[in-house]
Amino acid sequence: MSTMTRSNSDTSVTFSLAELAKIEQERVAEEDGLRARARQNEARARSEAEANRRALETAELAAQAEARIKRERDAAAEKARTDARERIAADVARIEVEARARLDADNAARAHELVVLRARAEGTKSRVQIGLAAALGLALLAGSLGAYEASQHVTRIEQDASRLHDENLALGRERDNAKSTDLAALDRRYAALRARPLAAGAEEARATAEAARGAIDIRAIDHGRLRAFADAIDGLDARVDALDKLAALDHREADLAAWAADHRRAEITAAARAAGLRARSPGADESALRLYEVALDQLRDALAQSPSSGGVAGHATTTTATSTKQACAQGDPGCGLDGTRIF
Repeated sequence: MSTMTRSNSDTSVTFSLAELAKIEQERVAEEDGLRARARQNEARARSEAEANRRALETAELAAQAEARIKRERDAAAEKARTDARERIAADVARIEVEARARLDADNAARAHELVVLRARAEGTKSRVQIGLAAALGLALLAGSLGAYEASQHVTRIEQDASRLHDENLALGRERDNAKSTDLAALDRRYAALRARPLAAGAEEARATAEAARGAIDIRAIDHGRLRAFADAIDGLDARVDALDKLAALDHREADLAAWAADHRRAEITAAARAAGLRARSPGADESALRLYEVALDQLRDALAQSPSSGGVAGHATTTTATSTKQACAQGDPGCGLDGTRIF
Protein backbone atom coordinates (compact mmCIF):
# COMPACT_ATOMS: atom_id res chain seq x y z
CA MET A 1 0.00 0.00 0.00
CA SER A 2 2.79 2.43 0.86
CA THR A 3 4.62 1.51 -2.36
CA MET A 4 1.57 2.40 -4.43
CA THR A 5 1.15 5.70 -2.58
CA ARG A 6 4.79 6.66 -3.11
CA SER A 7 4.49 5.80 -6.84
CA ASN A 8 1.44 8.03 -7.23
CA SER A 9 3.24 10.85 -5.45
CA ASP A 10 6.28 10.55 -7.73
CA THR A 11 4.01 10.60 -10.77
CA SER A 12 2.28 13.78 -9.52
CA VAL A 13 5.59 15.53 -8.91
CA THR A 14 6.85 14.55 -12.37
CA PHE A 15 3.63 15.85 -13.97
CA SER A 16 3.87 19.15 -12.07
CA LEU A 17 7.49 19.65 -13.10
CA ALA A 18 6.57 18.96 -16.72
CA GLU A 19 3.73 21.51 -16.55
CA LEU A 20 6.02 24.08 -14.97
CA ALA A 21 8.64 23.45 -17.65
CA LYS A 22 6.00 23.84 -20.34
CA ILE A 23 4.74 27.09 -18.83
CA GLU A 24 8.28 28.39 -18.55
CA GLN A 25 8.96 27.53 -22.21
CA GLU A 26 5.78 29.33 -23.26
CA ARG A 27 6.77 32.40 -21.23
CA VAL A 28 10.28 32.41 -22.71
CA ALA A 29 8.83 31.99 -26.22
CA GLU A 30 6.38 34.84 -25.61
CA GLU A 31 9.18 37.11 -24.33
CA ASP A 32 11.31 36.17 -27.34
CA GLY A 33 8.40 37.01 -29.61
CA LEU A 34 7.87 40.37 -27.88
CA ARG A 35 11.56 41.20 -28.17
CA ALA A 36 11.57 40.19 -31.84
CA ARG A 37 8.54 42.38 -32.57
CA ALA A 38 10.12 45.25 -30.66
CA ARG A 39 13.30 44.90 -32.72
CA GLN A 40 11.24 44.81 -35.91
CA ASN A 41 9.34 47.94 -34.87
CA GLU A 42 12.58 49.72 -34.00
CA ALA A 43 14.14 48.69 -37.28
CA ARG A 44 11.06 49.84 -39.19
CA ALA A 45 11.03 53.15 -37.29
CA ARG A 46 14.74 53.69 -38.03
CA SER A 47 14.17 52.85 -41.68
CA GLU A 48 11.25 55.27 -41.92
CA ALA A 49 13.22 58.00 -40.13
CA GLU A 50 16.19 57.49 -42.45
CA ALA A 51 13.93 57.54 -45.50
CA ASN A 52 12.24 60.71 -44.27
CA ARG A 53 15.61 62.32 -43.59
CA ARG A 54 16.89 61.49 -47.06
CA ALA A 55 13.67 62.66 -48.64
CA LEU A 56 13.83 65.94 -46.72
CA GLU A 57 17.47 66.44 -47.75
CA THR A 58 16.57 65.75 -51.37
CA ALA A 59 13.58 68.08 -51.18
CA GLU A 60 15.67 70.77 -49.52
CA LEU A 61 18.31 70.56 -52.24
CA ALA A 62 15.59 70.70 -54.90
CA ALA A 63 13.94 73.64 -53.15
CA GLN A 64 17.26 75.46 -52.88
CA ALA A 65 17.93 74.88 -56.57
CA GLU A 66 14.44 76.03 -57.42
CA ALA A 67 14.83 79.11 -55.21
CA ARG A 68 18.17 79.90 -56.83
CA ILE A 69 16.67 79.60 -60.31
CA LYS A 70 13.72 81.77 -59.25
CA ARG A 71 16.08 84.40 -57.82
CA GLU A 72 18.10 84.41 -61.02
CA ARG A 73 14.92 84.62 -63.10
CA ASP A 74 13.55 87.43 -60.91
CA ALA A 75 16.86 89.26 -61.08
CA ALA A 76 16.89 88.97 -64.88
CA ALA A 77 13.28 90.16 -65.08
CA GLU A 78 14.00 93.05 -62.71
CA LYS A 79 17.06 94.00 -64.76
CA ALA A 80 14.97 93.91 -67.91
CA ARG A 81 12.31 96.11 -66.26
CA THR A 82 14.98 98.50 -64.97
CA ASP A 83 16.62 98.72 -68.40
CA ALA A 84 13.24 99.33 -70.03
CA ARG A 85 12.38 102.04 -67.51
CA GLU A 86 15.76 103.67 -68.01
CA ARG A 87 15.33 103.55 -71.80
CA ILE A 88 11.86 105.07 -71.50
CA ALA A 89 13.13 107.79 -69.17
CA ALA A 90 16.03 108.50 -71.54
CA ASP A 91 13.67 108.65 -74.51
CA VAL A 92 11.32 111.02 -72.65
CA ALA A 93 14.25 113.25 -71.66
CA ARG A 94 15.62 113.20 -75.22
CA ILE A 95 12.21 114.08 -76.68
CA GLU A 96 11.84 116.93 -74.20
CA VAL A 97 15.32 118.27 -75.01
CA GLU A 98 14.74 117.96 -78.75
CA ALA A 99 11.31 119.62 -78.51
CA ARG A 100 12.72 122.44 -76.39
CA ALA A 101 15.69 122.91 -78.73
CA ARG A 102 13.42 122.87 -81.78
CA LEU A 103 11.07 125.37 -80.16
CA ASP A 104 13.97 127.65 -79.19
CA ALA A 105 15.45 127.42 -82.68
CA ASP A 106 12.09 128.13 -84.31
CA ASN A 107 11.47 131.06 -81.97
CA ALA A 108 14.93 132.47 -82.70
CA ALA A 109 14.42 132.07 -86.44
CA ARG A 110 10.99 133.72 -86.27
CA ALA A 111 12.38 136.57 -84.16
CA HIS A 112 15.21 137.09 -86.64
CA GLU A 113 12.78 137.11 -89.53
CA LEU A 114 10.58 139.61 -87.69
CA VAL A 115 13.57 141.92 -87.18
CA VAL A 116 14.61 141.59 -90.81
CA LEU A 117 11.09 142.15 -92.08
CA ARG A 118 10.57 145.16 -89.85
CA ALA A 119 13.88 146.62 -90.97
CA ARG A 120 12.97 145.89 -94.56
CA ALA A 121 9.58 147.51 -94.10
CA GLU A 122 11.20 150.60 -92.58
CA GLY A 123 13.72 150.75 -95.47
CA THR A 124 10.97 150.33 -98.01
CA LYS A 125 8.98 153.08 -96.36
CA SER A 126 11.99 155.42 -96.46
CA ARG A 127 12.67 154.69 -100.10
CA VAL A 128 9.05 155.33 -100.90
CA GLN A 129 9.22 158.74 -99.20
CA ILE A 130 12.47 159.66 -101.00
CA GLY A 131 11.14 158.61 -104.45
CA LEU A 132 7.71 160.14 -103.92
CA ALA A 133 8.52 163.13 -106.14
CA ALA A 134 9.61 160.92 -109.08
CA ALA A 135 6.82 158.32 -109.10
CA LEU A 136 4.25 158.99 -106.41
CA GLY A 137 1.58 156.65 -107.67
CA LEU A 138 3.93 153.71 -108.39
CA ALA A 139 5.73 154.14 -105.06
CA LEU A 140 2.49 154.24 -103.11
CA LEU A 141 1.30 151.04 -104.82
CA ALA A 142 4.60 149.22 -104.28
CA GLY A 143 4.77 150.38 -100.66
CA SER A 144 1.25 149.21 -99.92
CA LEU A 145 1.89 145.76 -101.44
CA GLY A 146 5.18 145.37 -99.60
CA ALA A 147 3.68 146.42 -96.28
CA TYR A 148 0.79 144.01 -96.73
CA GLU A 149 3.07 141.06 -97.57
CA ALA A 150 5.33 141.86 -94.63
CA SER A 151 2.39 142.07 -92.28
CA GLN A 152 1.02 138.73 -93.50
CA HIS A 153 4.42 137.06 -93.15
CA VAL A 154 4.85 138.39 -89.62
CA THR A 155 1.39 137.11 -88.73
CA ARG A 156 2.24 133.62 -90.06
CA ILE A 157 5.47 133.53 -88.07
CA GLU A 158 3.72 134.56 -84.89
CA GLN A 159 1.04 131.89 -85.48
CA ASP A 160 3.73 129.19 -85.99
CA ALA A 161 5.47 130.23 -82.76
CA SER A 162 2.18 130.09 -80.88
CA ARG A 163 1.40 126.66 -82.34
CA LEU A 164 4.79 125.26 -81.30
CA HIS A 165 4.30 126.64 -77.82
CA ASP A 166 0.86 125.03 -77.58
CA GLU A 167 2.25 121.69 -78.80
CA ASN A 168 4.94 121.81 -76.13
CA LEU A 169 2.33 122.50 -73.45
CA ALA A 170 0.13 119.67 -74.79
CA LEU A 171 3.09 117.29 -74.65
CA GLY A 172 3.71 118.22 -71.02
CA ARG A 173 0.03 117.77 -70.15
CA GLU A 174 -0.03 114.38 -71.88
CA ARG A 175 3.01 113.25 -69.89
CA ASP A 176 1.42 114.44 -66.64
CA ASN A 177 -1.86 112.69 -67.52
CA ALA A 178 0.02 109.44 -68.18
CA LYS A 179 1.69 109.67 -64.75
CA SER A 180 -1.68 110.41 -63.12
CA THR A 181 -3.21 107.39 -64.85
CA ASP A 182 -0.36 105.15 -63.68
CA LEU A 183 -0.73 106.47 -60.11
CA ALA A 184 -4.50 105.83 -60.15
CA ALA A 185 -3.92 102.23 -61.35
CA LEU A 186 -1.32 101.69 -58.58
CA ASP A 187 -3.72 103.13 -55.99
CA ARG A 188 -6.46 100.72 -57.08
CA ARG A 189 -4.07 97.78 -56.91
CA TYR A 190 -2.83 98.90 -53.47
CA ALA A 191 -6.39 99.21 -52.18
CA ALA A 192 -7.23 95.72 -53.49
CA LEU A 193 -4.17 94.26 -51.72
CA ARG A 194 -5.04 95.95 -48.41
CA ALA A 195 -8.57 94.51 -48.66
CA ARG A 196 -7.29 90.92 -48.79
CA PRO A 197 -7.91 88.98 -45.53
CA LEU A 198 -4.25 88.28 -44.72
CA ALA A 199 -2.89 91.72 -45.66
CA ALA A 200 -2.80 92.66 -41.95
CA GLY A 201 -0.02 90.10 -41.44
CA ALA A 202 2.26 91.79 -43.98
CA GLU A 203 2.91 94.82 -41.77
CA GLU A 204 6.46 95.54 -42.94
CA ALA A 205 5.63 95.35 -46.66
CA ARG A 206 2.47 97.39 -46.12
CA ALA A 207 4.40 100.08 -44.22
CA THR A 208 6.95 100.27 -47.05
CA ALA A 209 4.17 100.70 -49.62
CA GLU A 210 2.44 103.31 -47.46
CA ALA A 211 5.68 105.31 -47.13
CA ALA A 212 6.31 105.12 -50.88
CA ARG A 213 2.76 106.35 -51.57
CA GLY A 214 3.11 109.22 -49.10
CA ALA A 215 6.28 110.41 -50.84
CA ILE A 216 4.38 111.08 -54.10
CA ASP A 217 3.10 114.63 -54.65
CA ILE A 218 0.01 114.43 -56.86
CA ARG A 219 0.59 118.03 -58.00
CA ALA A 220 4.00 117.12 -59.46
CA ILE A 221 4.33 113.37 -59.86
CA ASP A 222 7.96 112.22 -59.99
CA HIS A 223 8.78 109.23 -62.19
CA GLY A 224 11.32 107.78 -59.71
CA ARG A 225 8.90 107.91 -56.76
CA LEU A 226 6.16 106.39 -58.91
CA ARG A 227 8.48 103.49 -59.73
CA ALA A 228 9.38 103.07 -56.03
CA PHE A 229 5.66 102.86 -55.20
CA ALA A 230 5.17 100.18 -57.89
CA ASP A 231 8.10 98.13 -56.51
CA ALA A 232 6.68 98.40 -52.96
CA ILE A 233 3.29 97.15 -54.19
CA ASP A 234 5.02 94.19 -55.89
CA GLY A 235 6.68 93.34 -52.57
CA LEU A 236 3.36 93.57 -50.70
CA ASP A 237 1.66 91.36 -53.29
CA ALA A 238 4.37 88.70 -52.95
CA ARG A 239 4.16 88.78 -49.14
CA VAL A 240 0.34 88.44 -49.08
CA ASP A 241 0.54 85.52 -51.56
CA ALA A 242 3.08 83.84 -49.26
CA LEU A 243 0.76 84.31 -46.27
CA ASP A 244 -2.16 82.82 -48.23
CA LYS A 245 -0.10 79.78 -49.13
CA LEU A 246 1.13 79.41 -45.53
CA ALA A 247 -2.47 79.51 -44.23
CA ALA A 248 -3.49 76.79 -46.69
CA LEU A 249 -0.51 74.64 -45.65
CA ASP A 250 -1.35 75.12 -41.95
CA HIS A 251 -4.93 74.01 -42.60
CA ARG A 252 -3.67 70.94 -44.42
CA GLU A 253 -1.20 70.18 -41.59
CA ALA A 254 -4.04 70.31 -39.05
CA ASP A 255 -6.10 67.86 -41.12
CA LEU A 256 -3.17 65.46 -41.48
CA ALA A 257 -2.38 65.71 -37.77
CA ALA A 258 -5.98 64.80 -36.95
CA TRP A 259 -5.75 61.87 -39.34
CA ALA A 260 -2.51 60.69 -37.71
CA ALA A 261 -4.12 60.97 -34.26
CA ASP A 262 -7.04 58.83 -35.43
CA HIS A 263 -4.56 56.11 -36.47
CA ARG A 264 -2.48 56.59 -33.28
CA ARG A 265 0.58 57.65 -35.27
CA ALA A 266 1.01 61.17 -33.96
CA GLU A 267 4.79 60.68 -33.71
CA ILE A 268 5.24 60.84 -37.50
CA THR A 269 3.96 64.44 -37.63
CA ALA A 270 7.10 65.86 -35.98
CA ALA A 271 8.87 66.65 -39.29
CA ALA A 272 5.82 68.45 -40.67
CA ARG A 273 5.43 70.49 -37.46
CA ALA A 274 9.11 71.48 -37.56
CA ALA A 275 8.82 72.51 -41.21
CA GLY A 276 5.74 74.57 -40.33
CA LEU A 277 7.60 76.38 -37.55
CA ARG A 278 10.42 77.23 -39.97
CA ALA A 279 7.94 78.49 -42.56
CA ARG A 280 6.23 80.71 -39.98
CA SER A 281 9.46 82.13 -38.59
CA PRO A 282 10.39 85.78 -39.39
CA GLY A 283 12.39 86.10 -42.58
CA ALA A 284 11.20 82.78 -44.05
CA ASP A 285 11.30 82.76 -47.86
CA GLU A 286 9.71 80.74 -50.65
CA SER A 287 12.07 77.80 -50.06
CA ALA A 288 10.77 77.39 -46.49
CA LEU A 289 7.19 77.17 -47.79
CA ARG A 290 8.32 74.61 -50.37
CA LEU A 291 9.98 72.48 -47.67
CA TYR A 292 6.80 72.74 -45.58
CA GLU A 293 4.71 71.48 -48.50
CA VAL A 294 7.16 68.63 -49.16
CA ALA A 295 7.03 67.61 -45.49
CA LEU A 296 3.21 67.50 -45.65
CA ASP A 297 3.37 65.38 -48.81
CA GLN A 298 5.66 62.93 -47.02
CA LEU A 299 3.36 62.85 -44.00
CA ARG A 300 0.42 62.14 -46.28
CA ASP A 301 2.31 59.30 -47.98
CA ALA A 302 3.31 57.83 -44.60
CA LEU A 303 -0.31 57.87 -43.43
CA ALA A 304 -1.45 56.34 -46.70
CA GLN A 305 0.93 53.40 -46.09
CA SER A 306 -0.75 52.58 -42.77
CA PRO A 307 -2.60 49.19 -42.89
CA SER A 308 -5.66 50.76 -41.25
CA SER A 309 -5.90 53.38 -44.01
CA GLY A 310 -6.54 50.80 -46.73
CA GLY A 311 -2.98 50.53 -48.13
CA VAL A 312 -0.36 47.77 -47.83
CA ALA A 313 2.47 48.32 -45.34
CA GLY A 314 5.76 49.10 -47.04
CA HIS A 315 4.11 50.12 -50.35
CA ALA A 316 3.03 53.73 -50.89
CA THR A 317 -0.41 54.32 -52.32
CA THR A 318 0.26 57.14 -54.80
CA THR A 319 -1.50 58.68 -57.73
CA THR A 320 -0.02 59.17 -61.17
CA ALA A 321 0.19 62.43 -63.06
CA THR A 322 -2.30 61.09 -65.60
CA SER A 323 -5.02 60.22 -63.03
CA THR A 324 -8.24 62.23 -63.14
CA LYS A 325 -8.42 64.85 -60.36
CA GLN A 326 -11.58 64.99 -58.30
CA ALA A 327 -12.91 67.79 -56.13
CA CYS A 328 -12.77 67.09 -52.40
CA ALA A 329 -14.79 68.25 -49.44
CA GLN A 330 -13.55 70.91 -47.05
CA GLY A 331 -11.36 69.48 -44.28
CA ASP A 332 -10.38 66.37 -46.28
CA PRO A 333 -6.69 65.62 -45.39
CA GLY A 334 -6.16 64.29 -48.92
CA CYS A 335 -7.06 67.69 -50.40
CA GLY A 336 -4.32 69.66 -52.15
CA LEU A 337 -3.84 73.41 -52.41
CA ASP A 338 -5.78 73.52 -55.71
CA GLY A 339 -8.95 72.06 -54.07
CA THR A 340 -8.65 68.62 -55.74
CA ARG A 341 -8.04 65.20 -54.21
CA ILE A 342 -4.38 64.19 -54.14
CA PHE A 343 -4.87 60.52 -53.25
